[in-house]
Amino acid sequence: MTRKLIGWSMGLVVAAGIGAAGVLSVAGAQEKVAFVQEKAKAEVRIAELAFDDAKRARVQGRLVGPGKHEYTFDARKGQKVKLSLSSELSPWIGIDLLAPVFAPTVKTGPAVYSNFIDGTTSWEGVAPGNGTYTVRLVLLRSQAKQVGKVDYELDVDLK
Repeated sequence: MTRKLIGWSMGLVVAAGIGAAGVLSVAGAQEKVAFVQEKAKAEVRIAELAFDDAKRARVQGRLVGPGKHEYTFDARKGQKVKLSLSSELSPWIGIDLLAPVFAPTVKTGPAVYSNFIDGTTSWEGVAPGNGTYTVRLVLLRSQAKQVGKVDYELDVDLK
């Protein structure tokens, strides 16, 4: 059995082993590796936001399963940025705002803003540097399995 560190949460290290039968074993429980296959099929949509004369952009979309949508825009250091997400199931959508230097290295870079802790659906702040920012939207994993899809509307305002 091959063991691999898969993460840690609240100070607890989580290790998993994959046996010869292709079954993931975590703390004595067995679960088929469907999640890995499901994740491989996840749709990733990337688009550049188009702003009007008032420096506002609005986009509508539908998150399906483990898919994610990423929207990019340019901002200057010190520029005010406002994000607002609306949906019937808004708290089920994860929002990350990634700074320019970290957008390509998703797993290692911190977000300027993330709602994964408090579930908020809007944020207002200041761009920490010049460059292209990425707003990432994902349907939270447990909700993706429960409802499968969520429609949303994202507004981004620059001042």
